[in-house]
Formats: sequence, C-alpha cells, structure tokens
Amino acid sequence: MSEPVLAANDQQREIDDLKARLAEAEETLQAIRQGEVDAVVVRGAAGPQVYTLHNADHPYRVIIERMQEGALTLTPDGTILFANQHLASFLDLPLPNIVGQKSGDFIAESDRPLFDALLAQDDRDGRRSELSLRSADGLAVPVYLFLADLPDEGQKIVSAIVTDLRWPKQRMRELTEANAMLVKTMAERERAETMLRQALKMEAVGQLTAGIAHDFNNLLMVIGGNMELFLARTSDQWLRRRIEASQRAVDRGARLIGQLLSFSRHQTLQPHAVAVNALLLDFEPLLSSAVGDGIRLKLVLSDRASVCQIDPTELQASILNLVTNAKDAMPQGGLVTIATEDTDVDGQPDSGVGPIIAGRYLSIVVTDTGCGMPPNVRERAFDPFFTTKDVGKGNGLGLSQVYGFMRQSGGHVTIDSAIGTGTSVRLYLPRTTVAADPAVRPAAAYIPRTEPRAQRALVVEDDRDVRELVIEALESFGYVAIAVENGPMALNLLDSGTVVDVVVSDIQMPDGMSGFELARSIRNRLPHQAIVLTSGMTRFAGVPDDAVPDLPILRKPYQCEDLAQAIDAALLAVA
Repeated sequence: MSEPVLAANDQQREIDDLKARLAEAEETLQAIRQGEVDAVVVRGAAGPQVYTLHNADHPYRVIIERMQEGALTLTPDGTILFANQHLASFLDLPLPNIVGQKSGDFIAESDRPLFDALLAQDDRDGRRSELSLRSADGLAVPVYLFLADLPDEGQKIVSAIVTDLRWPKQRMRELTEANAMLVKTMAERERAETMLRQALKMEAVGQLTAGIAHDFNNLLMVIGGNMELFLARTSDQWLRRRIEASQRAVDRGARLIGQLLSFSRHQTLQPHAVAVNALLLDFEPLLSSAVGDGIRLKLVLSDRASVCQIDPTELQASILNLVTNAKDAMPQGGLVTIATEDTDVDGQPDSGVGPIIAGRYLSIVVTDTGCGMPPNVRERAFDPFFTTKDVGKGNGLGLSQVYGFMRQSGGHVTIDSAIGTGTSVRLYLPRTTVAADPAVRPAAAYIPRTEPRAQRALVVEDDRDVRELVIEALESFGYVAIAVENGPMALNLLDSGTVVDVVVSDIQMPDGMSGFELARSIRNRLPHQAIVLTSGMTRFAGVPDDAVPDLPILRKPYQCEDLAQAIDAALLAVA
C-alpha cells in the first residue's frame, strides 16, 4: 500500500478516537449536569478539571483524622455513623467497636441524661457542655462536647467535636495546688515577719529596760537606804510614818524594776530539775486562795511526771500571774483549768512570739472561761505596760514577766483567745532526763551575829551616793569602811599591803573591770578573802552566771540588814 493511503488511514483512526473521547466527555458532562455523578468541574489556567467526590473529600478526612479533638457524626437517636481515631484513643477502643454503636454507651452514667437532652435539642448554632466519657477500663474521661446539626436531604445528622479535658484539668489542679502552696507560704512568711518584728520590738524594749535598771536600782538603793538610816535615828512618830511610807514606795519600785528585768530576760535564775506536777500540787492551795470565791480551780495533770530544768520560784510566780489574770477575766465567776502534758515541738506553735527550738517540752496550759481577748489585744498581750484594766488595777507587766521568764529559760509561751470563748495561755518548759531535785526547804530566818563583826571592809562602788550610803550602813554595824571607785584602785590598795576582812563590790563598774573580774583577781592574790558582790543588774552581758559560783550576789536595792547578812555568809564561807 502506498504511503498516501497509509497516512490517510492514520488520520481517520485519530479522528475516530477523538470523536469517541468527545462523546465520552459529553456523556460525563451530561451525567454531572443531571446529578448522576458526584464530581466537581473546576476551571483554571490548565483548563477544566473534574474532581470526583472521593478526591474532594479525602483532604477533609485527613484533617479530621489529624485534629487533636475527637470527631463523630450521629443519627438523631445517637447511633455513631463516623468517628475519628482520636476519639477512639479517648475510649481506648478500636474504631470498629465504636462505629454503629449507640453513643450513650460511651457516656458516663451520671452524664447520660445531660447528653440525651443535648442530642434532642434543635439548635443549628450548636450546643455545648462539659461531661465525661467512659473508657474501656471504666475510667471517666472529662471532655468538652460541641454538637451541631447537619441537615442532609431532610435527614438530621448531628456532628460532634469532643475536646479532651484531662490535661487542662490536671494543669488546673496543679495550678490550684501551687496557688494554695503559694498562699500558705506567703501566710507563713507574713506570720514569720510579724513574729520577727514582735521579737525585735520585745528585744529592743528589753535592752532598754536592762540598760536603765542599774541606774534606777541605784536611785532606789540610795533613797531606801537613807530612809532606813533615818528610821533608826528618830523616835518622832510622824516622821517615822512618813519614812515608812517612803520605804513602801521604794519596795514597790524595786518590785516594778524586778518585773521589768524579768521581761527583759536579765534576772538571775536558779534552775533546778523540777517535777512540775508535784510543784503544782504543792502550789494548789495558794492558787485556790488567789482565785477566790465564785471561781473553781481544776488541775488536769498528765500521768507522766515529766521533769523540767526550770527556776521553781519564778515558775510559781508565772503561774500565779496567769491565774490572777484568769480571775480578773471572770468577774461573774467561772472555771480555771491548769493542765500539763508532754509535747514534742517540730515547728512554730501558733500565736507565739519569737522562735522556739524544736525539741521535747512539757506544756502547762492555764485556761479560763472568761470574756476572752480580741485579736488586737491578744497581739499586744506580752508588751510591757500594756493593760486593759482600769488605772491602778494593773501595771501591764504580768504577761511580760511570764514572757521574759520563759524565753530566758529556753521555753516558749503562746496565747489562744477570742471574744466570748475564754483564754488559754500555754507555757512550753524544756524537759530534762535529770532526776528531780528534792524539795527545797525555806531558808532559815537570819539571826544577827552576837560576836564582834569584822573590823575592816573595802567598798568598791562607782556611784558616789551609793558608796556613801554603804559606808554609813557598815559603820552603823561596827565596821571600819574604806571606799574606792573602781576595781583597779581596789587592787592597788590590796597590793600595797592593806588588809581587809571583806570586800563589798558593785558588779557594773567603769574602767574596764567588772566586779566579777575584780573578784577573780582578788582570789588569785588572796584565796580566802571574803567577797560580796552587789548589783542593780541581774544578768551581765558577756559574763556567764557561774563566773564566780561561790560568791553571793546582793541585788539592789537592798536593806542594810541584807548587807550585813550577806557579809556574814561570805565570812562564814571562807572561815
């Protein structure tokens, strides 16, 4: 066959092929126009493009499967038509076990009524709520559910988006716990700062008190001592009455200074191993007398007789202070309870002032059924001179004295009180394993010496008025008194060969030598020299209480006869 004939045949076949393809395209377009095929024709730069429903739907299915929320479609009765893999992970089930099932089977039983109500609502804008799904292991999975209607040729299809709330709720719990911890920490810090401010205030007041106590005691010493000398030299009754009134005022002033020193923790304590329960039982008659008629006193003592290292006299004074305060808080009568119990402290007790060392304590709680304290009064209860009593009925030093004694003893004190509920004051006493000391017997009454007193006494005192008073008192007892102003002068006098029978020295003195240092220097030179130390202070910074343990310390203001008794005791100790 010739080449022209072959070319013509090829062209005809190509024309027939194009006609067939055109006819197929026409049929397809007609089917699309008539809705017989789910497809979309999109015109673009490359010409018309036909997309079938599968091609168009595939990207959306990928999006739904990759989204972080669960997705599903439901029939109006709750049958699941479709669910994505993320929803299956919520329920810990394979998809075949979900699709075709009733959605209510996967809702927590308590939330099914809520879910049914949401499903029944007709709201095209959607409805939403928080509920719980039930996973394969029975655990509740908190979710946020959004439902929306998808009408399809008259059929109602409901789509749902399910958001997992486990992580947000966990974070919320963690944040809530962290916030609670922060609030607690802030409260503890505020409480610690308040306690620190209070402790610093109390310390500052205590230092001020201790600083002026020496001078005030010297003043009272001069006034009281001269009143005593006047009284010994006059028989005028009018003058004697005036002098005796002045002496009573001096005694009150001395007690006031003593209370201030107790608050400032500058008193001299004599701690012993004390069986507190036994002490309270012995003290009960006096306490019952102190509360008076109309008020009942009750002791509730622990079975264990714990022993504490404490000054028994100061402890009794503190308890008497508390019982007296309790009585004043119950003018119409009531009950005062004193209870003891062993307590292990590992943190800061509530309502306390200042820090407390963790350890083993015995607590004594004095509780009344009185009027109680408002918060502003309770916060200032330990402040010196703070009182709610009428003028003349209290100096505001009772609780301050208790505070100072407990702090100086290594203990602690707290107050729990509110209006109308009464007050409880708790003392924390440090416990000890040492056996309790036998009951201390009262000191025998002083009997003046009948034999001649020592001939010579050396007085070491920097205050001129006190020095002159002591010389006058010693001479009235038959001593020959020599006086110097400070320790170095006294040592120079003794080193020069002057012989004295007793040295009477103040403790707080200028020129860098205290009475303790003077006493040690004298003992190094003269081991059997009788020495009496006196002071308006009761504790001394930088000097331990046992600096010279065998020396008596006479506290100012003292009476002349007290000085004579102290000298006799010092002479007897070195005899």
